[in-house]
Order: sequence, then structure tokens, then C-alpha cells
Amino acid sequence: MVSRTSLGLVAMVAAAWVTMGLFSQYQRQMIFPGPQGVDVSMLNEVATQVGATELRIPTEDGETLYGWHRAAVWSGPRRVVLYFHGNASSLLAQMELQNLLLTEGWDFVGIHYRGYPGSTGEPSEAGLHKDAIAAWKWVTGELDTEPGRIAIHGRSLGGGVAVQLAAAAQPGALVLESTFTSVVDLAREHFRWLPVGRVLEHRFITRDFANRLSCPLLVAHGAADSIIDVRHGKELARLFHADEYIEVPRIDHNDMLLVGLTATRYLDFLERAVPSAQE
Repeated sequence: MVSRTSLGLVAMVAAAWVTMGLFSQYQRQMIFPGPQGVDVSMLNEVATQVGATELRIPTEDGETLYGWHRAAVWSGPRRVVLYFHGNASSLLAQMELQNLLLTEGWDFVGIHYRGYPGSTGEPSEAGLHKDAIAAWKWVTGELDTEPGRIAIHGRSLGGGVAVQLAAAAQPGALVLESTFTSVVDLAREHFRWLPVGRVLEHRFITRDFANRLSCPLLVAHGAADSIIDVRHGKELARLFHADEYIEVPRIDHNDMLLVGLTATRYLDFLERAVPSAQE
């Protein structure tokens, strides 16, 4: 006779394997869901409204990325924030941050990853890193900006993209906002009962770049982040010996983090790293 306990264990194991199979099959959609309700016509309309130049940036593997360049309200030497958005986000999500940067003398350049609205291809970890390199080449080439005059800002998934680019390109500064130590660590927290580390294809091991970065670093995280727990931000700040760490009470993952009361600290960090006047 097979006991009910044994049958229960078999059912649990079977359910776990089914869940693992679904996780493996649909992980691209889980990690790169894309923004809801955003299409190219909407991007065109808003770009016109805010005076953004719409970009079409080629990648080394034949894709074309949609992006924006918004020029600063400033007549001094050019400084650029190269921005990488979160996994379910778009250029429309951080308008308040963009406007803040423009008024403080920073150009804004942001792209949509491959597979996101206006961009060709399908997203992947390797693909997003190629996208970041293409954006960097556009800013340093077409926009003729010196690397030391560029601050790379990555939010959430964008932090995992930004840190690898910063380690290779050595910009003037790096900002990691609401970023994970790795997607592997994050998945293990959300799927504790599954060995997800074995099947994850897109891993984004942000913490592995701790010893490869030489530019000033700001880490910012919301204390009430329910998607990427604040301990990720604290650990990144510790591992990278961050020049500044900003933790904001009662801020969840999708709340505005570096505007409002924290804007001064964010802008002060950028100013120290990349002064408005060239020496």
C-alpha cells in the first residue's frame, strides 16, 4: 500500500517539476515583460510634445533601437545622463526625472531595449548588453561626448545593464537605482521552493562587477520595495564601496525615488562626479 503521505510527496515533486518547466519556458516573458499600453505612435506624440529628438540606433548584431535625446536647458559644456529603464518600463515612465536633469544642465539619452516599443529583435541578457554598448557609442560618437562627461543611470533591470557597461566604458559616474544583486538572487527569494538558479538563462550578476568599477557610484533604494528588497541596495552599496547610498522610507519599487526630497542628493552627487564647468 502507498501511504497518503507518499502520494502527497509525489504530488508535490510533480507540481514542482511542472512549475520549473513553466518557469524555464516563460522566463523571457517574466524577466522582460515590456511596458503595457505603450506603442510607437504614443512615443512619437510625446516626443513631439517634450521636444525630444527620436533616435534610431544600430547595434552590432543588426538590430535597431528606438531612443530619445533631450537637450539640456543649458549653454555650458555638454553633460549627458545615459539612462537604462526597468523591465516593464519605457521612456515615458520617468518624465519627472528627465525634466529635472534638463533644468540642471544635463542632456538625457534613453533607449528602448531590443523587443521593446520601437526597437527590433527579442530581449535577452546578452542582447541588452549589446544595446547598452550601441547607446554608449551613439553618445560618445554621434553626440561627441567625452566618456568622463557621461553619467550612466540604471533603474531596476537597467542597473544590471548599466553596471556592465560602466565597468567596460569607465564613465564619469554610475547610478544604480532599485537594482538587484543578481536576477538569480532575486528569483531565489521569490521562488524559494524551486532550484531556479539551474534554469535561469538571463542572470544579470550585478554583484560580480564590484571590483571592476572605478567611477563614482551612487546606490539608491526604497525601504519599502516589495519587488527588489532593500537589502539588495544595501549589499550593492557595501560590495561596491558606494560613494553615496540613499535609502528612502515608504518608497516602493514603482514609486518615484530620485525626485522630490531626494533630488538634491542625487544632483549633488552628479555635480561632484561630473562638474558643470570643465577643468
